[in-house]
Amino acid sequence: MAFGPYQLQLLERRPELVSDWSKEIETILDALQGKRIITEEDLSRINGDSLGKRDKMRNLLDVLHGRGEDACSGFVAELKILACVKSEPPSANGSCFSKRAPCTMQSNAELRSGDTQVDKPDEINQGTGILDSMQEAESQLSPLKKHQEILANDYGKVVDYISTSRQSEDLEERYTDITVTRKESYAEQRQHEVTEVGNAFKKLEWESSGNLCEFRTIFRNLLQLDEGVTLLCGVAGSGKTTVTKKLIQEWAKDPQPAKIVFVFTFRELNLITDPKSLKELLSSHYSHLKPVLSQILTDPSQILLILDGLDEFRFPLVFEKTPKCTDPDIPQRVSEVVVNLLNRNLLPGLSVLVTSRPHAVCKIPQKHVGNFYKILGFSESQQKEYFRKSSPTPEAAEEIWGYISAHRPLFLMCHIPAFCWIAVTALREKVALKETRENLATVTEIYCRFLKAILVFHGDQKAGSHIQSLLAAPESLSSLRRHLKDLGALAFKGLIEKRFIFDQADLSSFSVDQGGLSCMFLVEILKEDQDRFTYERSYHFVHTSLQEFFAALYYVLESHTGRDPFSCLKPAPLPDPWGLVARAYRLLGVRKVLRKRVKDVFCWSHQLQSGHLDLFCRFLSGLLVPRTCRILEGIFSPRQIEATLCLQFLFRLLQKQLSSAALSPERLVNVCHCLYEAQDPAIRDRVGRLLERASQGEEERRPGDWTEMAFLLQITSALEELDLENRGLGPEGVRRLQPVLPFFKTLRFGQNPLGAEGAALLAEVLKSPDCKIERLWVVGTGLGSEGVAMLCEGLLKNSSVVDLRMAINNIGDEGAASLAEVLKRNKTLKDIRLRDNMITDRGAELLMQALQENSTLEDLWLYDNKISKNGVRVLKEFAKAREGLDIKICT
Repeated sequence: MAFGPYQLQLLERRPELVSDWSKEIETILDALQGKRIITEEDLSRINGDSLGKRDKMRNLLDVLHGRGEDACSGFVAELKILACVKSEPPSANGSCFSKRAPCTMQSNAELRSGDTQVDKPDEINQGTGILDSMQEAESQLSPLKKHQEILANDYGKVVDYISTSRQSEDLEERYTDITVTRKESYAEQRQHEVTEVGNAFKKLEWESSGNLCEFRTIFRNLLQLDEGVTLLCGVAGSGKTTVTKKLIQEWAKDPQPAKIVFVFTFRELNLITDPKSLKELLSSHYSHLKPVLSQILTDPSQILLILDGLDEFRFPLVFEKTPKCTDPDIPQRVSEVVVNLLNRNLLPGLSVLVTSRPHAVCKIPQKHVGNFYKILGFSESQQKEYFRKSSPTPEAAEEIWGYISAHRPLFLMCHIPAFCWIAVTALREKVALKETRENLATVTEIYCRFLKAILVFHGDQKAGSHIQSLLAAPESLSSLRRHLKDLGALAFKGLIEKRFIFDQADLSSFSVDQGGLSCMFLVEILKEDQDRFTYERSYHFVHTSLQEFFAALYYVLESHTGRDPFSCLKPAPLPDPWGLVARAYRLLGVRKVLRKRVKDVFCWSHQLQSGHLDLFCRFLSGLLVPRTCRILEGIFSPRQIEATLCLQFLFRLLQKQLSSAALSPERLVNVCHCLYEAQDPAIRDRVGRLLERASQGEEERRPGDWTEMAFLLQITSALEELDLENRGLGPEGVRRLQPVLPFFKTLRFGQNPLGAEGAALLAEVLKSPDCKIERLWVVGTGLGSEGVAMLCEGLLKNSSVVDLRMAINNIGDEGAASLAEVLKRNKTLKDIRLRDNMITDRGAELLMQALQENSTLEDLWLYDNKISKNGVRVLKEFAKAREGLDIKICT
């Protein structure tokens, strides 16, 4: 919601108000309640439980800020009255709300009346002069300038969620660029969205420069051109809202903007249940624009409307059946307003930016979307920049980067900006960097350390120095176990029901308090219901992955007690005064019950095609490892750590699922992640077994085989050679392996049906700045002249390949011409083998011309081509004249 001038003044003057006016808090509260500026519920929240006057004043300012501009204006008016009737001397700091000398000419009642003209003495003029000047300046501001200032203040901060006071920082200081690409189309999501970012299971495409976009270009187009409907897609925590804030900041800086920006979140639109017109929505949301709103709406081309968070919209968008509406004054249901805006029935010429998570983009038919952008996340350099900005020292940033880059799964997760924040919080404390030598290898361990760092070093449990806090950590965490389990039960129920927004009833049903511990992990959303004079509160976890982590933590803790974790989804169970559950638990045995719970949830979750429980299963696997549980000693009792089920059972369960033909490729990949989180020591050996399986039979390999291989190869960083010769590897297999290919020194892909399509994919690998490939062998892969031309596009931008073997590919003279262009510019190739490729004298001549400019090639094999005897003689003479070059050819 946009802030008005009085709201901004209260924010800016908050310390002075608390310092100067806390003594008068009771008088102020009486006056505000009498004028219905605050309610009885507000008063109870302000007074709290035996709070001091300064804390009450802080709570009052929070309530007023949430109630909006009118409430803040009424508060300022009351301060002006009190400044006239109180006898305290003026404040020395000259605040615009400072108390002043008494007014002897008018009574308090007269001052409240609007019928009497007050002749204020100098002291009163002094006390209200700054405020009057502010009001006069506001009246002189153009509505657009005022709107820019309000939105700049509203969207210019980022919140520190791990601080109980929710301190904010300037966006400009914390903003890091994010990699984005333009897409032609989008499809329904069938896997967990986190897998879209980690290139171990779903490739982070090596995009061509034509598809990668700079945000400044996107911003400029949105703010200056008629872009129609633009859809910006990204996983949770990828930076969609931050990008929106950055766009607004850029717009607010423009002294003469071409458009006026309006912003709505779908969370806010969810709370609108009565029919309203578009004009009513805008005027209630941006009351300061009421005088000019009608004029603005006459020219929709000057408007950019931002709709943030489509995935959170709870109303269906029915494009086919929604009544057409072209009049912004006609009331409609809020979903119908949105549909008519996206259909361009309402305000044709309007530019709309919609942000969404991947699973919700299909709510908007593609024919209505003019531009579709996908946030890929942080590149490696952007990760380093973020760590530098977020770490206390450059040395700490380097140490954090060392941990992340040493473990590929962590590095891949750090493509998500929100995970970078979690990783920094987990690793920057001495508990992670200085006081332990444990090798942080899994994502679950990072989240465990994040939770521990928050509770031990940032919460109320902090006990002096780092050493003291660590020594007291088990006891501190033990005291919070019940609260964490309650929070986990809420998270688990929401995850099963695919809910990420909770109301007060949800929190109450699980005894989750709305402050203290919970406020460190839950974000509160306030929305005023002006008709009922109340607020509606809703909550969501700071990041969806934290909800999944808490859900897994709850499931493991509850399974340790013998209770059914799914009981939180059912009505309250009957009391068990005789302890029958505990007795059954003891009879069956701790490990047997735990195994049953684990087997049930894995078998059930991996049958789901949506994949929304994938990350939950990974966390669950990690939390069953004793070493990981010890990080959270206190939350897990020593008995529970020792009673953790035999890991061999977990390995057998997961490996059995991995061999199942019933699981989809996406679920197979997730089983690999679970094995990694469970720290299976035999996971490297599975690479060899998988390669053996891939070589058996002549039938086409399943795509899932290559996906599984991609994950296994990625976490097996010691391998330098990938030998897939004669394995039935086609373009789809190359596409699924593409993310891991740059990290091998040798790729042996001979005798596979790659074709031109596979060559194009390999070219993108060669263009990668991370490419370490030195030997590329693609003998007998059906490249043809077209495939070689595509491969050469990659070689032109590559500086690592020294050995290229591409015999028996029928490249002809056209292919030789493409290679000649590479040789003119490439300075790393030393050995090229082109046996049996239908090259004639013309192709040989082109290669010789290129080699006159190339001084690095040492070996060129041209056996079994269509070169004449004269051509062979010329080639040999050329090789003798060119020092260091050996051309092998039949005589």
